[in-house]
Amino acid sequence: MFSLPDHHLGDAWFATTPERAHLYFLHCPLGVPRHTRWSIGHASSTDLVNWTHHGALFHSHPAVTADPAHSCLSTGSVVSYGDRYLMAFLANHNEADPRVLYAESPDLFRWHLIPGASCRLSASGYTTRPSLPFKNPRWRDPFLFEHQGWLYQLMTAADERLAPDRDGVVGVMRTRDLLRWEFLPPLRTPPLGADLECPKLHRIDGRWHLLVSLFNVLQSPDFAALQPPGLNSSTTFALVADALDGDFRLTGSGRILETDTPGCPYACDAVQHDGRWHLLGTCWSDRLGDTICDPIPLHVTPAGLRSVPGTAGVPPG
Repeated sequence: MFSLPDHHLGDAWFATTPERAHLYFLHCPLGVPRHTRWSIGHASSTDLVNWTHHGALFHSHPAVTADPAHSCLSTGSVVSYGDRYLMAFLANHNEADPRVLYAESPDLFRWHLIPGASCRLSASGYTTRPSLPFKNPRWRDPFLFEHQGWLYQLMTAADERLAPDRDGVVGVMRTRDLLRWEFLPPLRTPPLGADLECPKLHRIDGRWHLLVSLFNVLQSPDFAALQPPGLNSSTTFALVADALDGDFRLTGSGRILETDTPGCPYACDAVQHDGRWHLLGTCWSDRLGDTICDPIPLHVTPAGLRSVPGTAGVPPG
């Protein structure tokens, strides 16, 4: 697992090559409240267990850009696109006008902000009304992927037509140049709750596997009733669809983890390494310290991604 002494850790995102896995993560010193002044850090590994820390890539204002409007940074993603890697991450996390910034890299180590590339919410149908009780921005957690020549971006978003306890949706937009974005309707998902955080999407064997994370206090009553008693329901869930514009189906509770596992990781993603899929996410603990969990082996099932029974938190063999 990965930890950073004397630091809080936030959400993490990943990129892989045949030789190495790259971890990008939010962090701040223990004396700084979470979600107020994150930096984006970088580490890499050859086995998803032992990580080499490479330091911080970007910092919250004033270091990230010369624009004072770019305050607290937040969650992002990385994709291989053309002859470069692209990273998207949120700025202005605590402000009324969150926006996504973009950086590029030739090798996943050296990153530079792309001048003029940013994205704000500017589409009807999506709402900026705060979610209770957290009051987070309703346009955050950008996830990039390529499909049919387009660069798509998913977002934690909200639909203004829905009731506040079930208005959380996965927002969709696409571009070809990072300058002009086309806003699309949200993914078709069941009414799970007020925030579908940190959406991740992977096309595996011709089907689309969606991961979203929900805190228990933001789950809709119907979805909360599906959760097994005695387990931490603030975790990551899986849905599956046959097409990107199809209905994403929830089977049972949708829970990926067989048990709580050590620390019950949140904001998880599925990471492919050595031909196998693994779940990695952040475990928060003020008492023990925050960590990025050890890899949890995954099955690809008709119901979506599920942890392999009895192997939670066991390093790959």
